[in-house]
Order: sequence, then C-alpha cells, then structure tokens
Amino acid sequence: MVDSDGTNCVYMVRYYSMMKSCSILLCLLLLCVPARFVFPQNGESPVLNEQAPRGAGETAIHGLIGAGETMLTNGIIMFFNIVVRNEPWSKPTAESIRRNFSDAWEWEPTDGFKVNQIGHPIQGSVYFNTGRVNGFGFYESVFFSALGSSAWETFCEYNLASINDFITTSTSSLSMGEIFYRLYLEACAAGVPAPLAALFNPAAGVHQLITGWKPPDNGRNLNRFQVYLGAGYAQTNSVISSGNREMFAFQGFSGEAGFSTVYGNPFEQNSVTPFDHFEFAMSIGLDFDNYLNLRLISDGYLFSFSPVDTAADMMSTGLSLHLDFVSLGKYDMYDGTIDQYSNALDWTIKYQHLFLKDALFQAKFHAGITFFGVSEYYSPNKEKDLKNYGGGVNSKLLLTLEDKKLGRLEASVFGYILWSYPQTSALSEGTVYWLFADATYSRCITKHLSAGVTDYFAMERGIFSGFPNTRKYNNAVKLFVAWDL
Repeated sequence: MVDSDGTNCVYMVRYYSMMKSCSILLCLLLLCVPARFVFPQNGESPVLNEQAPRGAGETAIHGLIGAGETMLTNGIIMFFNIVVRNEPWSKPTAESIRRNFSDAWEWEPTDGFKVNQIGHPIQGSVYFNTGRVNGFGFYESVFFSALGSSAWETFCEYNLASINDFITTSTSSLSMGEIFYRLYLEACAAGVPAPLAALFNPAAGVHQLITGWKPPDNGRNLNRFQVYLGAGYAQTNSVISSGNREMFAFQGFSGEAGFSTVYGNPFEQNSVTPFDHFEFAMSIGLDFDNYLNLRLISDGYLFSFSPVDTAADMMSTGLSLHLDFVSLGKYDMYDGTIDQYSNALDWTIKYQHLFLKDALFQAKFHAGITFFGVSEYYSPNKEKDLKNYGGGVNSKLLLTLEDKKLGRLEASVFGYILWSYPQTSALSEGTVYWLFADATYSRCITKHLSAGVTDYFAMERGIFSGFPNTRKYNNAVKLFVAWDL
C-alpha cells in the first residue's frame, strides 16, 4: 500500500503469497498443457491455423526445453547487466533471493518509463516465444512469460521484486510476442537469412541454433509493409499548474524513422486464431540532444468475423488486443514530456468501400477497456518523475481516402482516459487524459516509393490529488519518403 505522503509501502503479505502461489502453479501447469503443432490440409508443412495434438510426454519434454530456454534468456540478460553495464542492482545475493521469497513484493513506481514500458514488453516477448517455438499456442505461451518474469524478479536482481514489472512483462508479452513470432515466420518464408530473421525473434534464433528446429512455413501473409524516413519541425511544452511553471519546452528540427505493417487482410477476417490479422507501427524521432518522439501502436484480432463481404463493401469485426506506447518530449532514458502506455481489450470494426477501380475509403474503429495503463507525473519531492498505474477507457479512429492518381489522405484520432489504481503509487487519486491526432497526405512516385507530409498533435492533461496538475502538448510537421513492399 501507499501512504498519503507518497512514501512507498508494500502490498499485504496475504495478497503477495497468493500471487506467488498462482505464478508457481501456472508455471507447473504448462508442463501438463497439451501443446499443438500445426499442419496444412495437405499435411506437407506446418502452418498456424490447422492444429494437431501431441502426447503428454512429448508436451512435457518441449515444456522443459522451453523452460530451459527461458532461464537461458534470463542468464544472458543478467550477464549483460553485470559484466557489460556493471549495474549494482543487477547483482543478486543469497540474502536478496531469500528476501524475495519471504517478503511481500512491492509496487515500484520509480523505474524509468521507457525501461519498464518498452524494455519489459520486449523481454516478455522473448519468454513468450520460447513457448511458441516449442509448439505451444498463443494462450499457452503466456505461462512461459509468467515463468520468465517471476524468475527474473526473484533471482536476477538485487532489488525487491516488483509486482508491476511482473504484470507488465506477462500481459504485454502476448501482443509483442505473437507479432514478432509471425514476422519471424514471414521473414523466413521470404528467404531472409536466419541471423537477420532472428532480429525479429531472438528466442526462435537461439532455439533453431540449439535444436536444429525448422520454422513452419506459413506462407506470405503481409498485406502491407512500409518503412520511412522523415524530417520536420516540432514544438513541445510541459507545464505544471503550481505557478504555471514550465518543466520542459522544445522548438526545433528533428529526424524520424519508422515502419508499419499490416498482417492479413483487415477487412476479410473470419477466424478464432489470435492475430491472424494484426497491425503494428513503430517510429522514433529525435534531434540527438533534447527531443525524443518514440511511438509503438498495435492491434490484433483475438477472434473475428466478416458480416459484410460484397464486391464494393467489406467489413470485419471482433475482439482485439492492443498495446500502445508513446514517449514524446524530453530526450532522456527515464523522463519524458508526454508518456502514455495502454494495454487494452477493444471491440474493433474495420470497413472498406471501393468507389471505383482506383479509389477506396477505409475506416477502422476501436473502443474498449484499458486494463493496465501507465502515465508519468511530476513529483517535486523526488529526483525522478514517478509513474502512475491505472485502468480506463480508450477509443481509436483511423480514416483513409485513396485514389491512385490523386494520392492517399489519412487521418486518425486516439483518445485515452486513465484512472489510478488505489495504493499503487504516491497518488491516492489521479486522472490522466490523452488526445493524439494526425493527418497525412502522401503520393506515389514509383511503384514502391512515395513521399508525403504529416501534421501530428498530442496532448496530455493530468489531474492529481496531492500533486500539481499538468498540461503537456506537442505539435510536429514532417516531410517523409516511404518505401512499400
């Protein structure tokens, strides 16, 4: 729990004991879960959508292999932190391990936002994929994420184990892990050399090196893949209400690079296999000194169906899993201006209308519940800003109007509201509002090359009990060139 003055305290021992017991139970259950390999209808090579069971003994063997690879992952990261970075917190002792088994885990709000909300999802995706490459399914592989995260918190750091790190790593691993797993298979199907393909999925690369495993041939499923480079002018400002004091401001030029991918047909989806369709975009913009714009946006269907499918109109709808991250403003590993993280379950509708042979309209709408969200807020009594954890609601709307001769016009509006979870930070009460909007016009130069301009706007408003309220905004205009597959 947390005192009203912002001092960190620990959760009740009873809650902690139950959480540890559940984590251990989940990790043991993975050895009894009937994992499935997948095969096409002709039985020649494995794919994702056709499943065949295997025996309990073979499942247990692959479960033990996956568990061993999960521990190997922790060992490699631990070695890097100790030998290369020489971090004091990365050197566990017998006493720290004993403490993590006997004392209540804490809710730790002082770790860096980018470290926790980007680093932990990526680390969780590696754990997740030790399950996927050993033949376990989407939901089954979360057991490896829980195993890896609980082992890391218990054995691999000197610090007291962190409940919020465990939650972030385990829950975010589904989105990041499945996306990287499918992109890895896509890269292998395209003939990308194994060492390069392993950049998408280190767990698969290590597993292939150790066991000689051959990735299943899932065919080519990318609907769109785009990389881009851009440069533009940005201005950002962060203010606290106490004396209307400016915390950070920037005006100047920055560069940006990013990629986006659409896997599967967004508008023709009738599947109960998670992430048969997903969309994923990641970008980074900076001026190498003061300003940073780091974003990750994703959504993937857990199940979907297509109620409309005609020559002119197509629509899919279903339940989707989302992982969104924005850190925009101050160029710093720990602090930023607008920091937003949302892991959410939404209902999604994706619609396309073909006007003519060369013109179309697309609309994509998501709305639902953010079950684990994070913001960062100003604390005048701390050396670092602190994180605020909570749940809330979100909605995302994306519109596209395209004509092959006139070009492509895209617009999007994302909105989030986050309410603090009680007794998880120095805030007894807090509400954070985010609004992100952008408009983009682009036009093809060649078959694969296009150029365009984007206007991007972001705003955050934080209302806190016992801490100053905050107002943050960013506006940027950029020119870019993009290459499409």
